[in-house]
Amino acid sequence: MVGANQPVSATSDEIEAIVRRAFGSHAHLDHAESVGGGQINDVRMITLATGERHILRIAPSDATAARGPSWFTPHGLRREQAVIAAAESLGEFLPVTIAHDFDRAEIDRDWVIQEVMPGRPLPDLDATLDEQARASSWEQVGKFTNRLHSTKGSYFGPPVCGPTFERWSDLVASDAAGLVRDAERFSLPVSMFEQLANLSGRLAPVLDEVTTPRLTHSDLSPGHVFVEIDDAGRPVLSGVIDLEFGRFADPLSEHLPPKFDRGNMPKPMRSTFLRGYGGHVPASGDDVRTSIYLAIGLSWVATLLAYQRRSTQPLLTQLRAVIERLGEHL
Repeated sequence: MVGANQPVSATSDEIEAIVRRAFGSHAHLDHAESVGGGQINDVRMITLATGERHILRIAPSDATAARGPSWFTPHGLRREQAVIAAAESLGEFLPVTIAHDFDRAEIDRDWVIQEVMPGRPLPDLDATLDEQARASSWEQVGKFTNRLHSTKGSYFGPPVCGPTFERWSDLVASDAAGLVRDAERFSLPVSMFEQLANLSGRLAPVLDEVTTPRLTHSDLSPGHVFVEIDDAGRPVLSGVIDLEFGRFADPLSEHLPPKFDRGNMPKPMRSTFLRGYGGHVPASGDDVRTSIYLAIGLSWVATLLAYQRRSTQPLLTQLRAVIERLGEHL
């Protein structure tokens, strides 16, 4: 069945209760419009009776998260708040939280209310920009990504609500082991995921050449990047959203770093992104690590599709090829 296991929608009574908790007993909800595209959280554009508009994001319940892939979490919004705090110098680009409740006083799920991010998602504008404006927008994304990655941690893993590791290879092994369990639960080819876990373990020395944990978004796709057009008609980076999977990791595991973009970056824009990012010094193990991250990234998508009862075959074909190439590094 297509579209199964989508985010569970809060009821109108639950949203009303959240609004009263956030803005006081006098506050009234005019309407709540679903914001499409989310795979995990229930996201609404809420309009109060006063005309104020805000973004309400409601995490999955513990039970819903437990039914999903291993990387699902009911605590993603808590992680996001910790990521925003860790990336304090980038505050002008990050979501502004007006209210939140992690004690679950109103409903059995975490929620946050945030200011509406100015601008529009980059994919909505990218194709409409001329070459110079388009290059400028991607250069700004590069600068943001570099500044995010400049934030160092003392361990590998999420800042809160998740396991932490002294060695990068141990976090990758944890990811891979979770994916094996997911393959068993969601009727994916288990042997393929076991092979990925085995190869990642055998290549642990290459992974452990990464010794400095750096803050990553971990879901930095163009749809999470917002741009607005200034009075002179120039694109200006206005924000980056959905940081609930942020963690301290190898920057090369990001979706938009110097080498590994998973198809998220138009090829003509690579040079301008790199100009903005700057400072990347290639290392001997980059190709191996990039292959591992690509395989794990594809595996995350495969487990999500399987959980949603959608077709996984084309993606599994791609994943199999990546794993085969990874084995050539041994």
